[in-house]
Amino acid sequence: MMHATRSKWIALALAGLSVPIGGCGAPKSFLRNPPGWKEIELREDLRKSYDQAWMTSFDTIAKHWDIEMSDRASGYLRTAWRYGIGGGEYRRYRGRVTIKFPDVSQPTKVEVKTEAQWLEDEPFGWVTGFDTTLERDVYSELAGRLGRTVPAQ
Repeated sequence: MMHATRSKWIALALAGLSVPIGGCGAPKSFLRNPPGWKEIELREDLRKSYDQAWMTSFDTIAKHWDIEMSDRASGYLRTAWRYGIGGGEYRRYRGRVTIKFPDVSQPTKVEVKTEAQWLEDEPFGWVTGFDTTLERDVYSELAGRLGRTVPAQ
């Protein structure tokens, strides 16, 4: 009887330890690689109208994200950090989106970058990378509204 009680306590102690250890890691979709830019080649009709390309991009992003900074004249837009992306722990995992039109006078493409950050325990702080699911979703939605994707080089 004493052995069964002792085994229960050990099992409970191990179960209690596994929750904090297992719940503290970044989501599997988070990669600690530097985020990079991806290009979307604009549809023909959007190449003729920067205003339409800009508004389509802006509306697509603003549908899901709070805009932190936008400058239509330079073709730059960045969202605020959104916490808890991809089901990650709310206060420890965040993401944002940046778009840039390299040429606003005759736009042929838009560049997209997604960033993700995971809050490591002290003394590390925020670790920057990107989230593969976030990147895929944002890129797919923008590409679907703006044009076609550029083949990999």
